[in-house]
Amino acid sequence: MPALRAELAHPWRVSREEAAAIQRRLATHVALRALPSDGPGAPELAAGVDAGYTKDGTQAWAAAVVMDRRFSVVAANVVHGEPDSPYAPGYLAFREGRLTLEALLGLDVAPDLVFLDGHGVVHERGLGLASHVGVLLAIPTIGVPKTPFHAIDHAPGPHRGDYYVLTKEWGAQGASIRLKAHSKPVYVSPGHLVDLDSAIALALAWSSGRHRVPEPLSAAHTMSVRRRNAAAGVGSRQHPPSASG
Repeated sequence: MPALRAELAHPWRVSREEAAAIQRRLATHVALRALPSDGPGAPELAAGVDAGYTKDGTQAWAAAVVMDRRFSVVAANVVHGEPDSPYAPGYLAFREGRLTLEALLGLDVAPDLVFLDGHGVVHERGLGLASHVGVLLAIPTIGVPKTPFHAIDHAPGPHRGDYYVLTKEWGAQGASIRLKAHSKPVYVSPGHLVDLDSAIALALAWSSGRHRVPEPLSAAHTMSVRRRNAAAGVGSRQHPPSASG
């Protein structure tokens, strides 16, 4: 199973100033490097993690689902708890990061790659949810949120695999990419131990074209919502967009 880097562990219920300082410190540990999408060295198991919230936002169910290259589920784990803070742009990790880690740490197999519904290095302090989790677990991560970190002036082409690169003013890069033809794009950004070219290729390799997001992340979203609905008896997923995660 994954393991937490104890030397980098930190409290989650902190002030915004303390959270920003933690993000800046952990951002210095982010490393971006090539990770093949197929062949030798490519991930054999990939996880997706997503959280479903009650309508009032006071309870959350974080689901981690691990799939093999055929998109068969080989492990899953769901944890339930209270978010550590209200949603605020740029601080998604301090809302659902602890539950996300608990879901991953409770898996009985260790994934080689994790997809998250939150940004990676395309973040004002260089540490969105995907980068935060990747650094703490020392595992390759990719952010694949449905909402961009900033305004988008045009969309990629209509076909699966069409994308264009977005560069922030401080140099961080992500990509608007269409993983399902004629569907809305998602916004891939490197989290940790993956560079942008690899993140784009891996997002495509781990998607079937049937969903907007990679298959492990789609399965995690479905599982979190089903558990939330079964426990709380409410409707669709209810939490603010993770555009600034």
